[in-house]
Amino acid sequence: MSRRVLLVDTDVDALGALASALRARGILVANASDAFEAVEQAFQERPDVVLVDKCLDDDQDVVHAFEVVPELGDIPVLRLVRAGPADELGPTEVLRSDLDHVVSRIAQASPRTSTTASPEQELRGNLEQMPMVDLLQLLTMNRRSGVLGITTGYGAGEIRLSGGEVTDAVYRRLEGEKAFYRLLGERAGRFAFSPGALATTRRFTAPTSQLLMEAMHQVDEVQRRRGELSLATVALLFQDGPLPADLSAERAAVARDVSRLLAVPLGIDELLDEHAATDLAVLEALVALDAAGRLRRVPLLDLTTPFAPPEQLPVLRSLVTRLTRAGFAPPARLVIAAEVKRMPVLAHSIRLISDAVAPEDPLPRASLPRPLGTLRLGDGVELALLGLPTDDTFAPTWTLVLPGAAAVVRLAAAGGPTLEAHCAAGELMLIDAESLMGSLDIAVPGQVAALVRSALEMAAGV
Repeated sequence: MSRRVLLVDTDVDALGALASALRARGILVANASDAFEAVEQAFQERPDVVLVDKCLDDDQDVVHAFEVVPELGDIPVLRLVRAGPADELGPTEVLRSDLDHVVSRIAQASPRTSTTASPEQELRGNLEQMPMVDLLQLLTMNRRSGVLGITTGYGAGEIRLSGGEVTDAVYRRLEGEKAFYRLLGERAGRFAFSPGALATTRRFTAPTSQLLMEAMHQVDEVQRRRGELSLATVALLFQDGPLPADLSAERAAVARDVSRLLAVPLGIDELLDEHAATDLAVLEALVALDAAGRLRRVPLLDLTTPFAPPEQLPVLRSLVTRLTRAGFAPPARLVIAAEVKRMPVLAHSIRLISDAVAPEDPLPRASLPRPLGTLRLGDGVELALLGLPTDDTFAPTWTLVLPGAAAVVRLAAAGGPTLEAHCAAGELMLIDAESLMGSLDIAVPGQVAALVRSALEMAAGV
C-alpha cells in the first residue's frame, strides 16, 4: 500500500516540484497551503505523515493545529527545512533538497501497519492536486485492479483497471475511447479508487502507456482545434452543399454524420456529445466543413427569446381569440409551409421560444403535416403552430391541417401554385413570409417569433 503524504506550503512552485518527485516514488500526495486547509485535508485524506514547510509552521503553528485535534494528533508531522547543515536538523526536521532522506523519514513515520484506512478509501483526492495522468501512472505502476471514479462539474465517470491496465471507461453517457480522452482532459473534480477484481468486458486492448500518450495528444489537439474554430459563443448550422472531396473515407463518414446533426443549430459541446467519434475526429471534420464554407455560425444569444414583450401580449391574445375559426375548437392554428428540409430548423427554433411548448411526438420522417409547438400567451389563450412540408407527393394530406387554420404562412414561395389552389379552395389567407418580413433566418428563434406576430396581425387585418 502506498504511503499517503500531505504537503503544506504556500510556495506553489516548490510544493509542486516536491509533490511530483514524491509521486514518482509511488507516494500518494495531497496539498494544502495553510494550517486551516491542512486540517481539512487531513480529515478527508487521512495521511500517514504530514510535511510542512518550516517557515509556514513558524508562522501558523501547523504542528500545534494537528496536536490539538484528537482525531489527528497521532499523525506524524515533519518540518521541511529549505537549507542548512544536516547535522543541525531537529528530530522532526528534514532537508527539503535531500529527497532520499525525505522518503526514508516518510517510510519510518508511516509503516504499512499503521494505516487504518479501509481498502475502499485508500486512494481519493481532487484532480487539481493530482492530475489524471499522474494518477493513472501511479495505479499502473502499482498494478492495481479496481474502479477509479471521477466526479466533475459536468458529471460522473469511471475508469476501470485490471492489473494496472485500463480496460474500459465511461463518462456521463460517453463510452470507450471518447470517454477516456474526455476524462484525461478534465482539470477539476474529485476522484476515488475502489480496489477489487473486475468482471466487466475489456474494451481497451492497447497498453495503458500507449493509451495515455494518445490521450495527451488528443487533449492537446482538441484544445487547438477548438481555438481555431472559435466556437465558444456560437452554435453551428450546416449549410447545404457538397462535402469536401479530398476527405479520407473515415473523415468523410464523420463529416456526413456531423452535417446531419447540424440540420438544427447545436453548440459545440452538444455536438461533441451527440457523435460517437472522438472529440478530435469530430473537430477535424468541422475544420474541413468550415474551410469548404459548409458551416454557419449562429450566436448563442439569438437562440432563446420570448414570443413577445409583456406589453404586447394582451393585444396578441385578443388577435388569437378573434382568429379561432367558427366551428373549430381552440386553440387557434397558424400553418407554416416550407420545404421538408427546413422543417427541423423551424421546429427547433420554435422550441427555443420561451413561451412555446414542444409537441411530445418527434417529427415524422415522411413529408406529412406535423405540430411544431404551442404558444401559451396567458389567460388560457394558446396558438398552435403547424408545419406543412410542401412535397407535392403528400399534397392530399394537407387537408388534415388546412381547414380551420387562421392563415397559412409560406417560406420562400414553398408549395407554389398547388398550395395557392388549396388555400383558395379553403378561403384561407396565404402570407408570403419574405414579403412580410424581408430577409428571414428561421434558425434564429427571435425572427420566427416576429414572423408569427406579424402574420397574426395581417390575418386579423390589423
